Amino acid sequence: MAQQTQETKGNKKLPLAILAGAVVGGALVLIKDSNERKRLREGTSSTKEALTNYASEVKEDPSAKKDDLVSKVRNIVSITNEAVATVQEVFNNQGKEITEKAKDIKEESEEIISTAKDAGEDLQEVTEKAQEVKEEITDSEEETLTAEQKEVEVNPNR
Repeated sequence: MAQQTQETKGNKKLPLAILAGAVVGGALVLIKDSNERKRLREGTSSTKEALTNYASEVKEDPSAKKDDLVSKVRNIVSITNEAVATVQEVFNNQGKEITEKAKDIKEESEEIISTAKDAGEDLQEVTEKAQEVKEEITDSEEETLTAEQKEVEVNPNR
């Protein structure tokens, strides 16, 4: 229980330490770099002017600004929905097409494997036939040689 409390305290200190390090680092950059100070000052003043202008426009006609903002948000939502629908449609169509192509490739591969097996069996039969022919030729040669040897023995003048 005490260990959990220490871990919780340690977890709370980490973001604080990171924030403190960022503030110190930013302060050091601003102290050392006059160009960065000038850029920060100009950026801050332009942001202040933009916010002041926006606030005065809202004070003049708050309902028009609200309607304008709501209109912009609706347009963004509409465009986003269209984009999502288009992406979904493309994904669905392409996904179906890819699935069909994969099935076709699988079927063709199975046909190729079947044809290769059949060809292998046919080649095995050819090999067996060739072996039979070889044996037949070998037997025939042996018989011929044996017959010639017998003829030579019976007819020594030859």
